Amino acid sequence: MKVLYTLIHDTNKYLRPAFDSSQIIEVLGETTHENIKYRIDIRVAPISFKRVIETPLRMSFPKDGKEQKSCDIPDVAVMQGRLFLSAKAYGVLSPVIGQDGEFLPATYELGEGYIFIPMRVADDVDAVDTEHCTKNDWGYFSHLSFHEARLEGWSVFRTKLNGYQSLYCQDYVKKAIEDARLSGLYITSDLANIYPEEQATQN
Repeated sequence: MKVLYTLIHDTNKYLRPAFDSSQIIEVLGETTHENIKYRIDIRVAPISFKRVIETPLRMSFPKDGKEQKSCDIPDVAVMQGRLFLSAKAYGVLSPVIGQDGEFLPATYELGEGYIFIPMRVADDVDAVDTEHCTKNDWGYFSHLSFHEARLEGWSVFRTKLNGYQSLYCQDYVKKAIEDARLSGLYITSDLANIYPEEQATQN
């Protein structure tokens, strides 16, 4: 039986990436009802940005408090169901996940990088096993389940159930990340988990 995993940004050890909203406004112009869906900094739906954002996105990894003083810039970061990739991470993962989305070039403190926009949505192929998905008393999912056979050939994907916020992957994606020792992620088979656990962090 194949195992699926959730990719989670490890906030215990690594800084979060941030878009330069002023650049996005420069590219799109004044935000309107028509173009707001292309505000990549505030919208997370799986749509293509390639014909809209044609210049490299200016990213940064700000330190927002004393608790982040010792945090590092990661090789890979999950950001609202998408991935930031360093040049090293892009070299490793683009052949593995490239068929499931699009890459946008980016720049950041350490040079060139990429934003990966996953386009696969489990709900589109009726792959969410709703009978085995449960929520807790606060309305958050405590258990998520998918019909794995319907996800055959999908390396990474999202679901509408949680507003496309989480990113799920196959075991060979996890292996590629681990084999290359790409930093920044906590990877778990608990598909409803959205919080990193320090003792299981990928180094």
